[in-house]
Amino acid sequence: MDAQLRALAEPRRRDILRLVWSQELPAGAIAAHFAVTRPAISQHLTVLKEAGFVSERRDGTRRLYLARPE
Repeated sequence: MDAQLRALAEPRRRDILRLVWSQELPAGAIAAHFAVTRPAISQHLTVLKEAGFVSERRDGTRRLYLARPE
């Protein structure tokens, strides 16, 4: 539960969850919505994935992210 609370404490991570709530998106498309670097978005996605909030699927060289509603 601590990891989940820490993951949601960051406002940008909550915004990322809203983006991937109903559609699967690659990291680059997610990063395009924010004024931070792609590596920073990748770090946020890793935290969300480790907390169980998003799933990651590989499609060739792309990684696609989708919220896990459960």
